[in-house]
Amino acid sequence: MKEAQRKLAITAWKQLFTLSANRIDDEDRYYRLLRSADDMEREGLMTNTEWLKLAQQAGTLFSSTAECMAGPK
Repeated sequence: MKEAQRKLAITAWKQLFTLSANRIDDEDRYYRLLRSADDMEREGLMTNTEWLKLAQQAGTLFSSTAECMAGPK
């Protein structure tokens, strides 16, 4: 049962991660990704190490979009 929940949760996280910027605000997506990872860890669907990887991926995505929006220096 937990494995099926885990797969669904990871799939939902990946779908949110790959949503185009015109469908969701980058900052909102970042916070939703973190909240989703937090929920998966709290529910015992992933380890702390797996949570950290997802949090890092969300942060990398957010920082890459933030840099693009900053414009030329």
